[in-house]
Amino acid sequence: MTAPPPTLPARYDEATAAEFLDALGRADEWRACEIAVRLLDAGVPVSEVLVGLVGGAARRIGQLWQGGQWSVAQEHAATAVNERVVAAVGARIPAGRARGSVVVGCLDGEWHALPARIVAEVLRADGWGVTFLGASVPAEHLASYLHEYGPDAVALSCALPIHLPAAHRTIQAAQRTGTPVIAGGPGFGVDGRWARRLGVDAWAPGPVEALEILEREPWRGRAAAEQAASTGADAEYPALRERRGELVGAAVTALHGFSPLAGGALANPLETDPFEDVGQVVDFLAAAVYLDDAELFADYLRWLAAALTARGITTGGLRTVLDALAAGLHDFPFALRCLRDGRALLRREPTIGGDDR
Repeated sequence: MTAPPPTLPARYDEATAAEFLDALGRADEWRACEIAVRLLDAGVPVSEVLVGLVGGAARRIGQLWQGGQWSVAQEHAATAVNERVVAAVGARIPAGRARGSVVVGCLDGEWHALPARIVAEVLRADGWGVTFLGASVPAEHLASYLHEYGPDAVALSCALPIHLPAAHRTIQAAQRTGTPVIAGGPGFGVDGRWARRLGVDAWAPGPVEALEILEREPWRGRAAAEQAASTGADAEYPALRERRGELVGAAVTALHGFSPLAGGALANPLETDPFEDVGQVVDFLAAAVYLDDAELFADYLRWLAAALTARGITTGGLRTVLDALAAGLHDFPFALRCLRDGRALLRREPTIGGDDR
């Protein structure tokens, strides 16, 4: 759930990156755009400005939020300015004859659109004709669009693994139109492990790699959807999804109506809606079940525990949620294993969770 520190291009220094982040932190749109445009005027390529400066700042913003140094409001304001910077950089890209056409969008339910927008502008700067569909594109609407316009490829972005079941449906819908699918984003796992599991035609860790993939001929793995590994979709996953409301309700009851992430009366809670917060835990568990990968859920718990610890909140509430879910999933062997392993993880590594209850 965490991202590596950004690698800055040699064409500008750490001071410029710090100046840019400071502008984002103050929600100073004019200053942030001026810095990016100044780099373009100095000859820094669009890809380096967007991937290094804008993308690097986006990762740093996420780290500041996770560490409790920035509030949700600060993170949202900075991200909004970052999106305006991408638009300003995009406006500087000259029009020209397209090398081919690519559709770029986010999976159904995925609202983190900035990474996909960066990919779209980097591709466009390299001469590709790009249609950016934005956040949360339903699978059937994407397939209809691909049928109508027939692009050379579609690039799909996923920031959170909870969207992987939707990703599978979207990938299959796109491939049924004969359109190759490039997947990207941390939601597909380290080195794209879950992207390959879901049968994509290619996985790109970033926009530059996406460009390299598009330049390859011919496309390989066009029938990847038929060769995709089986998932838990035919076993525990559907039944777990059916029980979602019941599971969330039981966990909230065990918490006496409090959010496991609120930390009681602390001034800096992670979240405050118990049903939404417990629901996210259930959704990550469901994604792990769907992919038959317990490490997906364990990785989420590590990330969440670190965010709680940074705010001085113990994992007691989170452990209560795991226990309540385990009680409601006694006949789900894989889900139960994930929950037991998660409980042991929090107990075994108290430094990431505060109390050692």
